[in-house]
Amino acid sequence: MPDPTHLYAPKNTTEPTQICEKCRNPYTLEHFQHGIEGQECICRRCLRVMGYKV
Repeated sequence: MPDPTHLYAPKNTTEPTQICEKCRNPYTLEHFQHGIEGQECICRRCLRVMGYKV
């Protein structure tokens, strides 16, 4: 299954973005507000792959 590219931050966005430490892709900050302690620098997509229920 291909990566869902709609999750990545658009290139022309004015919203602040952050780089995920696992996949190194830029995401808007809402993708890092998942509430899992100690994983604040990892996006929701990577956390799901790692087995977390996000």
